[in-house]
Amino acid sequence: MSDTEFKLINQQIGLLGATALTIGNAVAITMFLLPAHLLADGAGPSIALAAAVTAIPTVFSILLMLQLGGSMPAAGGMYVYASRLVGPFWGFSLPWVAVPAIWLGIIYTGYGFAEYVRFFLPLEVPLAVATVTIPQISLTLLIWAAVVPFLLFNLLGIRFVTTIQYVLVAVIIGGMLLFIVPGGTAVDAGNYTPMFPEGYGPFFVAIVSLFIGMYGFSLALNIGEEIENPLENIPRAIGLSTVIGVSLMVGAVVVAVGAMNWTEWAGAEAGIAVVAEGFLPPWGAALVALAAIVGALTTINTIYVNFSRLVMRAARDEVLPPSLANVHDRFQSPNRAVLLVGVPAVLLVPVAPSPVVMSVVLSLTLLYSIILLGIAAYRLPTLFPDRYEHSFYRLPKPLLYVSAAAGVAIPALFWVLTTTELPIVGVGIVAWIALGYPVYRYRVHRYDQRGIDLESRIAQLHDHEAEQAATGSD
Repeated sequence: MSDTEFKLINQQIGLLGATALTIGNAVAITMFLLPAHLLADGAGPSIALAAAVTAIPTVFSILLMLQLGGSMPAAGGMYVYASRLVGPFWGFSLPWVAVPAIWLGIIYTGYGFAEYVRFFLPLEVPLAVATVTIPQISLTLLIWAAVVPFLLFNLLGIRFVTTIQYVLVAVIIGGMLLFIVPGGTAVDAGNYTPMFPEGYGPFFVAIVSLFIGMYGFSLALNIGEEIENPLENIPRAIGLSTVIGVSLMVGAVVVAVGAMNWTEWAGAEAGIAVVAEGFLPPWGAALVALAAIVGALTTINTIYVNFSRLVMRAARDEVLPPSLANVHDRFQSPNRAVLLVGVPAVLLVPVAPSPVVMSVVLSLTLLYSIILLGIAAYRLPTLFPDRYEHSFYRLPKPLLYVSAAAGVAIPALFWVLTTTELPIVGVGIVAWIALGYPVYRYRVHRYDQRGIDLESRIAQLHDHEAEQAATGSD
């Protein structure tokens, strides 16, 4: 397809900006919010093991991301890989499934923000004439306070949100190190037993739920068009953010479980901050809570970045309404795609389900995406052999095929295990995918009536994507 049929984003960020966005997307509120809720749901100390186990499929997923990102840089890369390397319908199914799930994901992240803000409330503020008490505030209002501003910020373009991200990520890393390093000296091995107080079911749910954060490193794939020298910098951003992010996330959960008996903070609001109070002075626990608050904000920020590009890229193929591919003339943001990702989430806040249910919906959706990623990577050498051979980061074929097999099998296993525990969620997602097929076929049929072969269009790279893949530049 010719690039003249739609407008490209002409703002770009460098390696440091891409890494900051990716870290902020991955090192999310998940590792601050979920542990206490998973403890309350029966996972017990096994959440420490679950956090470590999630690193295993993450390694395979990262290898596949490095290979694909270094071969075919594009906006909405996950959609491009699924549609070009798996099949047109499977490409369509990604935004079809991901957009409703990410509405819950935004609310879930905002929920974490609200919990940790409430850690500070009620708060007495001494003024010159009197002391003012800031009372407890409802979760709904606090969630809106987090998600609405970043929705507006993302309408102002990627350079603006990246500038914000630098500051926020610095706070996150500082706060997590403040928790992990001193907390390591407070660990009591006895707190890790009994490892499975209510059996293995809650443990498997914990693995999948905690996997949300580990998936966040895919952000660099979806903003490929907006990264300078994408063939080289996409793999570099993924690699750097993975080393930093996985170390911080696993370390935080392992230390939290070891530093305080799980029964003392199971179900607690701002659970990690409650643990921090046990070995840090009040100001230290407050900084840890602040890092969690900032972690929520960085994730909300990057969710809008990440999934708006997925929607925009699918709209360029017209599998979604082409108006969603619009790019604002002044701010160079995919403004309509950003609004689609954000506005329904804002409206759904008052009726959202529990954090664990929202996390499992999001996790199963992301696992589905990773399965498609594995299939795409497996087929890359066959369908686009030149892109594989000239990739900046090229896995030897035996390692590529092993990684692809693991990248499909492990998420599929996680899917089955989690669906066993929460069958209504798994069945609901499968039913939604199935419902998408007649919608997709209807759209293809309507284009056939106009003499346009939509499926043939979806199978090919756009002109600028083919050029980027060949040269690594615009």
